[in-house]
Amino acid sequence: MPLNQYVMAVQPLDVAEWESVLGKLLRYHLNISEEIKAIIAQIRKEMNQDLVPVAEDRANFGKVVKKGIRSMWALEYEIVDIQEAFAKQMGDIDIENLTDDFIEEMLLQSKPLQGVLHAIRERQKEKMDEMKKLYWEQVKDLEPLNIPRPPKPEPKPEQPEKKEEEKKPEEGEKKPEEGEKKPEEAEQKPEEPAAPVENAPEPAIDATAAPQAVEASA
Repeated sequence: MPLNQYVMAVQPLDVAEWESVLGKLLRYHLNISEEIKAIIAQIRKEMNQDLVPVAEDRANFGKVVKKGIRSMWALEYEIVDIQEAFAKQMGDIDIENLTDDFIEEMLLQSKPLQGVLHAIRERQKEKMDEMKKLYWEQVKDLEPLNIPRPPKPEPKPEQPEKKEEEKKPEEGEKKPEEGEKKPEEAEQKPEEPAAPVENAPEPAIDATAAPQAVEASA
């Protein structure tokens, strides 16, 4: 067997181990969520505010674990894309009338996809080793949790940056020179502040209230 075919035949990733590690991480994340629920219930029952930082720390840690799980799912999405591309490339195959030439052509066409698949498997191996280094001591004895992988998230549409359009002067309108006030600015005169009253006492009553009638002196 040529060297390049041998390299392609060697799988860098044990798929069963990958699924086991992912399942244990999912179980670990579920346990963290249940732990947070128990702490919150205790806070409500005992009104113990000292447990609030504990719940926050566990919640933040749970987010970190879930982020690692999503990074593993992201690589699985790439595998699914490769499988779909391969299926489209093969099209409808008439198994009853396969010829040697067709099989050889099919294998030649699939080689680029095999190379891409091999590269993804290598990245999966690296990610799995990274997750085991971080969490293996905590998850090694857990029963894997097998749940359906969520659908691939749709890419968010890019929103164009909104730029404030400068108001262009209409035809025949004179553009104000630098430092020159615009007509609308010139019309608006700032109100002059009232002169301060020296040693003015604080009002003892509401100034807006109606004054009481004063009886005329005899």
